[in-house]
Amino acid sequence: MALGSNEIDHRFGFHKATVEGENATLPAHREVRLHFREFATHLDSILPDGRAKSVAFTELENASMWAHKSIAEQAPLVSE
Repeated sequence: MALGSNEIDHRFGFHKATVEGENATLPAHREVRLHFREFATHLDSILPDGRAKSVAFTELENASMWAHKSIAEQAPLVSE
């Protein structure tokens, strides 16, 4: 099934973070960063060093990136 140009533009276009207004994305980005940082700090203190910890942190980074992408996609698409 083809995605179409609108979906491709939405997925791969630049979504500029908005700072003001009811649809501002910057506050959500800050909150996500705070919670991921807190969780990462907690995991770092309780998990033993090793491959499993390394994989856990890689997956946590992936989750963080996807969370930020989800927020970013709510911002307007900018023509480049």
